Amino acid sequence: MKTFNKGIITIALGTCLTFSANATKIEVQVSSLFDEGGLAITPVWLGFHDGTFDSFDAGSAASSSLQNLAENGMTAGIESDFSMENPMGVQTVLTAPSGSAPVFEPGETATSSLLEIDAMSSGYFSFLSMLIPTNDAFIGNEDPMAYSLFNVGGDFVGLDILVLGSSVWDSGTELNRGFGSPFLQGADAEARQNENGVVTFHNGLEVLPGGLAIIGGTTATGYTIDQAAADFTANGFEVARITVSQVPEPATLGFFAIGILGLIARLKRKTTH
Repeated sequence: MKTFNKGIITIALGTCLTFSANATKIEVQVSSLFDEGGLAITPVWLGFHDGTFDSFDAGSAASSSLQNLAENGMTAGIESDFSMENPMGVQTVLTAPSGSAPVFEPGETATSSLLEIDAMSSGYFSFLSMLIPTNDAFIGNEDPMAYSLFNVGGDFVGLDILVLGSSVWDSGTELNRGFGSPFLQGADAEARQNENGVVTFHNGLEVLPGGLAIIGGTTATGYTIDQAAADFTANGFEVARITVSQVPEPATLGFFAIGILGLIARLKRKTTH
């Protein structure tokens, strides 16, 4: 009587079923909702974690990593913090879909490559991005558990986040004087002044007398900032939309499982002869 290696088949089938049950493939789409003449959005940091990663707290001083993101659009510090605090988490930085600049200009949309998460280690979502040209305005979620991607039963539920102007943050690290704002033509980096404040909701694009106004100024890519399109303090102003969606498993995974079951059946038949 012939025998077959049940261990190998069991491991292969178990791996297939485990992958299917625990891993969820997703993609993230980010859209700038600013109209033409509005502000731009720097490359967006996207983090999937176990609910413990906290990038900032309202009413507290910003970390150096958040300061660098809110003032300069740089994500390296946040990425490093995330890797140390959530080694099993998943993160990426989504850039604009085209053009020489990686920022999202008004109306642009981009979709991430496929990411793989699970409910235990990466079931919560956080995001951060700077609005430019501003001194230190940014968007992001304060509560690390605000956005859960799975329900209590472990089923993926996805997210559709509408970021309103009323939820734009001010990192409190640099005075909102306009003339020191990065990415604004004519701005003087030496004129930027520390605020030594705390993270709060942003009051808008204020400009002190003698400053270089952001409204009516020219961006690094050459378009003029229009007040109606850029004033996110207007009631109901929509800044961005972020969606997190599940991507169906390719049919090949199902075919693999069917193939394994078929192989088991064939081998069993052989053992009876």
